[in-house]
Amino acid sequence: MSSRLSKLPVHMNVLNSPRKIKSATTSSSKKLANTSTTGNKVFSSAKNTSLKRKLQSATTSSAKKLASTSTTGNTSTTGNKVFSSAKNTSLKRKNVDSTRGRIQYPPPPAPLSKPPSKIEVLRDENSKLKKQFDELRKEYDEIITESKQLQNEIQEEECARKEYIKDIDRMKKRVANEEAHVKEIEDYIANLQQNRNDMIKNNSKLASEMKAYRCELEIANENITNQSENITNNINQIQEFTSKLQEYERLRRKLHNDVQDLKGNIRVFCRVRPLLDSESQNIANFKFPKEIPFNRKISLISTKTNYLGEKKEIFKEYQFDQVFDTFATQKDIFSEVAHIVQSVVDGYNGCIFAYGQTGAGKTYTMTGPTNATPETEGMIPRAVRLIYDIIQDLKTQCWKFTLEGQFIEIYNDNIRDLLVADPSSTNGVKHKTIHDERTGTTRISKATTVDLDCPNTLNQALKTAAHNRAVAATKCNAHSSRSHSVFMIRLRGTNDNSNETRIGSLNLIDLAGSERLSKSESKGDQLQEAKHINSSLSHLKTVIQGIKKDSCHINFRDSSLTWLLKNSLGGNAKVLMLVNISPLESSLSETESSLEFARMVNSAHVGTAHKN
Repeated sequence: MSSRLSKLPVHMNVLNSPRKIKSATTSSSKKLANTSTTGNKVFSSAKNTSLKRKLQSATTSSAKKLASTSTTGNTSTTGNKVFSSAKNTSLKRKNVDSTRGRIQYPPPPAPLSKPPSKIEVLRDENSKLKKQFDELRKEYDEIITESKQLQNEIQEEECARKEYIKDIDRMKKRVANEEAHVKEIEDYIANLQQNRNDMIKNNSKLASEMKAYRCELEIANENITNQSENITNNINQIQEFTSKLQEYERLRRKLHNDVQDLKGNIRVFCRVRPLLDSESQNIANFKFPKEIPFNRKISLISTKTNYLGEKKEIFKEYQFDQVFDTFATQKDIFSEVAHIVQSVVDGYNGCIFAYGQTGAGKTYTMTGPTNATPETEGMIPRAVRLIYDIIQDLKTQCWKFTLEGQFIEIYNDNIRDLLVADPSSTNGVKHKTIHDERTGTTRISKATTVDLDCPNTLNQALKTAAHNRAVAATKCNAHSSRSHSVFMIRLRGTNDNSNETRIGSLNLIDLAGSERLSKSESKGDQLQEAKHINSSLSHLKTVIQGIKKDSCHINFRDSSLTWLLKNSLGGNAKVLMLVNISPLESSLSETESSLEFARMVNSAHVGTAHKN
């Protein structure tokens, strides 16, 4: 067939197309061969024998078919082009004639007997070549499809190979870790072996030491037996000492109470207010006759002019349980007040109240200045702190205490709660004084009660009360208290071992200052306040005079103040009055009045105090 094609005229051959088809076929064969080689590598790495053989056979057969038919394919393509151009007969003849004139052809063969025409031969060959080309095209398409499938399988196997490589890397890392772990175990075993050898060496030494320790243990057991006997004896002695301590405590309380009774159930202290920085002139002439061990007297020297115009010095001497001059500190005064506090913890009622004219330092004595320091704080915080200290000491004797308090003021003969957060919210609330005749304690109804469980609670209560208390400026005092303030502390203690119970109460009272209306020049609301203050103090004097005269009936209900102090003055309480006087000569008349009232109170006998 190739020989016949070679005999065709030159214009019947197509030069470029066979080369392209041959080159395409050759490149496809090479690609398939490369694909076969790559497939062999992949399948060799994946160890898939059946797929490898299938890929080799398919690639080999496809390559052979393409190689054998490359020439035929070229001829078939040329024939198709020739026949498509030969449809026009006249044009064909013209081309042949023109071509013959230019090209030298070999001599024609000998005529055959009835040879087939060239067109018929070419048509037959063309039809055969066309069929072969179609078959090869189908085979080529099949090879292409199979090649794509093989490429997909190759990609899958490549992914599997990569995963396999990753698995191998992970296994290598794991093997490395296991080798390191084995190395650690080997080192650990070596250490254990070394320790074992050391322990074997020390075993004999420990055995000898153990023998010595056994001997010591036997001696220690004998000592323990002896100590157990001593402990038993000590426990018995402790129990005996505890019972004696309780008896001594009862005796101490009794003796302390007897001492307080001997001192007087109502005691009066006099204090001259310390001088202010601005008070360097106009100082009254006071004398303090020295006595051992206490100062009990104070002399007031005043100058009066008789009807002849002659000036004469008049000496007035007053005697109280204790007198403190201007140099006395808060600590000095509280050292004498502490005995009342001790009696309260022992189960008695106590009352400490400050009396005196306005500006005499009553509030300073009872609560201290606004920004008090440990040296300047007043009787109220010191008394509560002393109660805390005594309670802590009594815990060693199995005592348990609860402490609560109320802080009120008597303003215009009405009781007001000083511990409420908003005083305006209590307007219209009527508070009543309730006396417990069984315990001798007093409480105020509808008033705030706080648990005094720590000093911080006390400090907060004092700040709230100081903020709510009524004060005003007068001619006598720039910060004059316009009410009587009462801090009521109730204490209850129990002892489970001795089945004892103690109930005590302590009233700490800061009375409003007495003042002369002509001197204070009070007006409006202050005038009304001054009248109520003077009236309540007058009723207090009347009550104390009745106690002094031992009257069968004393009307405590004339004022809210005397009714509140009923159990303190007419009951079984231990009472301490702190009369405060001004050091100024301008207040001399009010000072004499306060000292005369204190002298009357000092001569009164309230009665014998009894334990609650």
